[in-house]
Amino acid sequence: MTDGTITLPAAGTADAEAHVVPPAAFRAGLRRLAGGVTIVATGDRGDRAGLTATAVMSLTAEPPRVAVAINRSAQAHDRILAERRFSINLLAADHGALARLFAGGDPARAGEARFEDALWTTGITGAPLLAPAAASLDCRLADTVTFESHTLMIGRVAEVRARDAATALVYHDGCFAGLAPID
Repeated sequence: MTDGTITLPAAGTADAEAHVVPPAAFRAGLRRLAGGVTIVATGDRGDRAGLTATAVMSLTAEPPRVAVAINRSAQAHDRILAERRFSINLLAADHGALARLFAGGDPARAGEARFEDALWTTGITGAPLLAPAAASLDCRLADTVTFESHTLMIGRVAEVRARDAATALVYHDGCFAGLAPID
């Protein structure tokens, strides 16, 4: 790898089947994929856990289902499995500092301490919802798929709260940015 590209062995060859993309190259490629930024949260006031996540997707609208991939080493991972409820809070462009905090940007602040900088409410499942989020999805854990270092948490959406207008926070190439229309 000299100019930033990787030359792969020819398809169908034994070398191609054995080839493993180096983790650094994989990460470098996916840094070019812009993603919406969310905070996934669980727990009760005084004992909450949460993390910043971009690996979030809609699965179905009828019935409403979403999925989020969470690293099994994340503090919130086992809590979500135990409590069987979580929220996905879609961040607005002015939430960059909050996204960094929940991504572990201040190692001295974990667990409940991360929730001190913003107003949080409680959804119908009991999960914490970020009051000024662009939108919050209150979910019950419907299913999980564990794969390598992560668990795909599938949520049955019990409630949606959305602001009328909010510019989305996105993550691209290692930076948070506000999304602006091009039209």
